[in-house]
Amino acid sequence: MKFLRNFLLVSILSIFSFQCMFLIKPRKDFEESKNLTVPDYSKSEFWAALPDKKDNADLVPENSGLKENQSLAKVDTFYIHPTTLLLRPKYWNGDLKDESLNQRTDEHPLRTQASAFNECCKVFAPRYRQAAFYVFVKDTPEGLAALDLAYEDVKASFLYYMKHWNNGRPYIIASHSQGTRHSVRLLKEVISSNPEYRKNLIVSYSIGFPFKQEETGLPVCSSPNETGCVVGWNSYIWGNSPGRLLDRYGKDTVCVNPLSWKHDEEYSAKSENLGSVNRSFDQLIPGAADAKCHSGVLWIHEPEITRTPNLGKDGNLHTGDFHFFYSNIRKNAKERTEVFLKNR
Repeated sequence: MKFLRNFLLVSILSIFSFQCMFLIKPRKDFEESKNLTVPDYSKSEFWAALPDKKDNADLVPENSGLKENQSLAKVDTFYIHPTTLLLRPKYWNGDLKDESLNQRTDEHPLRTQASAFNECCKVFAPRYRQAAFYVFVKDTPEGLAALDLAYEDVKASFLYYMKHWNNGRPYIIASHSQGTRHSVRLLKEVISSNPEYRKNLIVSYSIGFPFKQEETGLPVCSSPNETGCVVGWNSYIWGNSPGRLLDRYGKDTVCVNPLSWKHDEEYSAKSENLGSVNRSFDQLIPGAADAKCHSGVLWIHEPEITRTPNLGKDGNLHTGDFHFFYSNIRKNAKERTEVFLKNR
């Protein structure tokens, strides 16, 4: 996990020095995480988003003209949220009874990421005992155990969704950051090895966490309409790159350009960007960011957007991976869905 340190040292560590590491280090032993409430996915309280539940995945930016369409959607999206257990964690894993933690998840990633799929799809988003941010900063056996515990919840929620709600419907996987660490593992261990699950997978938007193609068991998408494949990218200000990421993966890190949806190193201009969202999710801003994959990293000239998600150290745009390309993700998900349904 050492290669992740630079990659995930986002805005928090831009503000706090390593001398303040205690602010992100869990206060309890890992063993106490095992005593946290185990999610019962038959109960709606353990889902951040469900199609028949009023939640922030139903929203669209104000005055954007975008429409939510879950009631009529013929496709589902299973969304896995990023880390929201950041400062002063008590446990190595998130407590699903912690309402303030659930609120952070709902107000930020659910609203600004999961909502990108509410036109093409019914949105399912589990709450899970996420690992604390600290596990990506410091290598420890407890950190690996915390990630394993988090993944087991994600896996359990996906299997529950498949058994009780999917009913053979086509579906999309979407994730960011820690969520993508889990989605990549889910793709390899559960989806790609199960013919029934694999045949109905339209695409996996596994964004904001580095991985190689072979780690997923799926091909990398190379065109805007390809299905049964995976896309991913890790955003940096033009000319920057995460050294440890390159040390581990080099050019093999999956990078699909979210403006062209091609697995190449061609440049896409800002004019191709249909609209970014800011952290406040109160407007849609066209042409805010360009994009070019370079040696496994997505390069972006500094985005022209106010109230942007916090930028990290060394040009790291990790917290904006979804935000900068919100409308293009939304449009592409709809297009791939239409192609899949037509060819089914």
